[in-house]
Amino acid sequence: MTQDLHSQNLENFLKKKKLNDHWRNWVRTNVKAGCDKNGMFKIMFDEGFDYDLIKDALNFEPVIPVDQIINPLKRRKVEHNEKSPFPFIPNARRMDHDEIEIYVLDDFLSKMECEALIINIKTALKPSILMTNDETGAGNNKRKSCDLGLVGNNVVRDLDRRICSMLGLSATHSDSMQGQHYIIGQECKDQSDFLKENELEEDEGDLGQRSYSFFIFLNDVEEGGEISFPKIGRSISPKMGRAVIWNNLHMDGTVNEHSIYHDGLVKKGNKTVIKKCFRTQNGLPVFKRLEKENVPNYTKIGFEKDTLPKPLFNKIVNFYRENFQHQVKETVAEKFIKNEEPNVTKSSLIQLPNSIQKEIQDCLKPVLEIWSGLKLEPTFVYGIRVYHNGTALKVHRDRNGTHIIGVIINVDQELNEAWPLRIEDNYYRQHDVLLEPGEVIYYEAVRLAHGRPIPFNGELFANIFCHFKISETRK
Repeated sequence: MTQDLHSQNLENFLKKKKLNDHWRNWVRTNVKAGCDKNGMFKIMFDEGFDYDLIKDALNFEPVIPVDQIINPLKRRKVEHNEKSPFPFIPNARRMDHDEIEIYVLDDFLSKMECEALIINIKTALKPSILMTNDETGAGNNKRKSCDLGLVGNNVVRDLDRRICSMLGLSATHSDSMQGQHYIIGQECKDQSDFLKENELEEDEGDLGQRSYSFFIFLNDVEEGGEISFPKIGRSISPKMGRAVIWNNLHMDGTVNEHSIYHDGLVKKGNKTVIKKCFRTQNGLPVFKRLEKENVPNYTKIGFEKDTLPKPLFNKIVNFYRENFQHQVKETVAEKFIKNEEPNVTKSSLIQLPNSIQKEIQDCLKPVLEIWSGLKLEPTFVYGIRVYHNGTALKVHRDRNGTHIIGVIINVDQELNEAWPLRIEDNYYRQHDVLLEPGEVIYYEAVRLAHGRPIPFNGELFANIFCHFKISETRK
């Protein structure tokens, strides 16, 4: 079914079933954004919608029973628990098993990223010292692998950074990333990433036992190639960009035999994967994460561009032009706004009247509630901030509690070169986002690091900042 045909069927379905405006917009917005349809299905099912009704609305049916799907909104409540002993991994789903901690993270890498990494791996491959299904390791049945730490280009270094950030674990207590390539007839039978006592004694350096393993499929496999955990009878099929993460240890630091895994036989096609292992210090994983990064993600990516309605934007621009001469030096944001030139005005502020502030909040609130899936309350609308030449905005995360969801509205710009907003998404990819006057960006302001670290080259760059907190009543 083409996207246009599905969109038409979706419109007909929503109209026929007479869903209210919130659910109509919710379905359209989340389908358009590429949100996980399993999670969407579960949310609607838990809200009391009929199974077949949901299936027709989403043009999708889960392959597992709906009662086994974790509701993303309910999962967030668990993730809010600061006493949880488990790491927070944005967008990951935890496998439901008491004996071992396993997560599946889809779309961790894009197709372009996977293809670039495969090229890096294939240029560095050497025969592996580990055996495949041919236990002698002879001939063509010996898989090939490489130490990506020796490749050392920007693609590899950035992936290493992102893996560490996703788990919140220290890079200094980790092994080098390994690339592995399998062809038809190759597999790696039952193996463990945890070290045996004699291996720990022989291991060089001060690194301890292996704790978490981060395993990534870089391509779809035509047949076979799954990773399985035989002691618990679970397997995960290959999918380009999919990450599988597991803990090799129990909570007390002892090795978990349930983490023994089998890198399955490639029956058709080939398979390229990456694996990275983390180590312990004093028997525990070395977590190194800012508290704000443990705030749960409410959207898949974490930000989205949009356009402000023209009537409201025109009203803002008219006020801006009429009051341009009334701007005053801004001092509140001195901690974040920098300029290498001494004694210059880094940024100025034009105060907005309460009537326009309220109109901005009333316009944005329902849109942001649909986008985030949250019931929101407005907290702040800052005046029109005017950045001046040479100014840079430090990369930062916003204030927890009151700044959960943020909006930047670009009002005006006179520049010599583009001045992007640098922002990380919920997969720790870095993006440079450009805004034109009238355009806005919604973003998860506490979770995502964002700023404008490159000094501004131009006359002025005017933005409005608006923030929302989570209401006590969720949508």
